[in-house]
Amino acid sequence: MDKFAELIAKSEIEDTLFRYARAVDRRDWDALRACFQEDATDEHGEFAGGPRQFIDWVSNRHANVPFSMHFLGNCLIEFLDDRSAVAETYFVAIQRREAHSTAEDKNGSTDLEVFGRYCDRFENRDGAWRIAKRKVVYDSTRNQPSSNHLRALVGVIGRRDLDDPLFAMLRKS
Repeated sequence: MDKFAELIAKSEIEDTLFRYARAVDRRDWDALRACFQEDATDEHGEFAGGPRQFIDWVSNRHANVPFSMHFLGNCLIEFLDDRSAVAETYFVAIQRREAHSTAEDKNGSTDLEVFGRYCDRFENRDGAWRIAKRKVVYDSTRNQPSSNHLRALVGVIGRRDLDDPLFAMLRKS
């Protein structure tokens, strides 16, 4: 693969990773599906399976999560050949978990921070770089009481669905 083709491929792979993060955070399951090859596999904590099963699992898991944000960091992409690459992408995932009415949830909601890496095999099929195999590697976690209730947000408030202000902006263009 020449250097120009490699730069284009890296950009397309990074775009897929960014779209993955947005799709999970906005609960856009169609966009999430587009990040994977149809026969992909994903090892994601206690989950292991294909894209359809993953979307069922993650959509159920996020149904009652009012806030989720993925930050992607270092991303090293190494090509195996012209049609496959391995990407290691550092991430921080932050989720707010609401309190339940049980004795151990006296302190209110908590913020869970997960620090890890997406280890992905990407394949280019039909001109599209998509995840063919994913292993999520967890390096650390932190769980703390949420301070969200201590301040009032003023301005445009994000949403975890397709009514998020971003999608309204995309529809107008």
